[in-house]
Amino acid sequence: MTSRHLEECNAVSAGPSKPATVAGAANSATSTSGDPKNGAGVPRTRGGHIATGTSAERRAKSATSATEKGERTRRHIIDCARAVFEEKGYLEVRVSDIVKRAGVAQGSFYTYFPSKLEVFQAIIREVGDEIDKTASRGPEHRHGDWTHNLLVANLRYLEVYTRNAKIYMLLEQTSTLDPEIKKIRYAGRRRHVTRVEHYIRHLQDEGIASRNINVPLTADALMNMLVGVAFWLNADTDNPDHYDSAATVTEIWVKALTR
Repeated sequence: MTSRHLEECNAVSAGPSKPATVAGAANSATSTSGDPKNGAGVPRTRGGHIATGTSAERRAKSATSATEKGERTRRHIIDCARAVFEEKGYLEVRVSDIVKRAGVAQGSFYTYFPSKLEVFQAIIREVGDEIDKTASRGPEHRHGDWTHNLLVANLRYLEVYTRNAKIYMLLEQTSTLDPEIKKIRYAGRRRHVTRVEHYIRHLQDEGIASRNINVPLTADALMNMLVGVAFWLNADTDNPDHYDSAATVTEIWVKALTR
């Protein structure tokens, strides 16, 4: 697990007070009802009157604060759930383990997640979003230097994989047991392969990649290789050499695309 998630979990858990749920905080701050034409959908006092002036501003700030607190609580639960999953594995973890680590009530957990499956899915989606960003252009991008840009993308992929290696290991295990997690895993893989397909076709249009290659199969094979290298790179060593691995993968990609 990355130290950031454990540190953030521990830092908030050690705080002076437990986070409140969104529902409770928001309901205590304001209430809305009825037709907007009649002033509904705007903050009201406990007596049912429409708040105006300073009172309205104060209640609006209170509602915003409640939402922000709710987001912090959700973030905290995710960080702590990730810490527990990586320590114990998905199957051994219970909701009680997560709330104990997070220092929140059981009800607070269920305000945000119906079960441990949903919080694990949230973690997986965040990791997927981080991987997706590796394909975006960064400051290292060089216009017209496709081999350099490919090397940078592969290097970033391997680095992100290493930061999330334990979650990827759990994803491999749980996807064979839970159909919903399997769907998320397959959707992520399909997204990556499709992106490689588009990249290959772009290189073909530029006159760089060969027109004789089978684009879908080549994209699938190249993505399988990258994922395989990432998996075994982290399974075999605690200090993987990302650059040499990315350089070797990139060299193979270039030869496969320009043959």
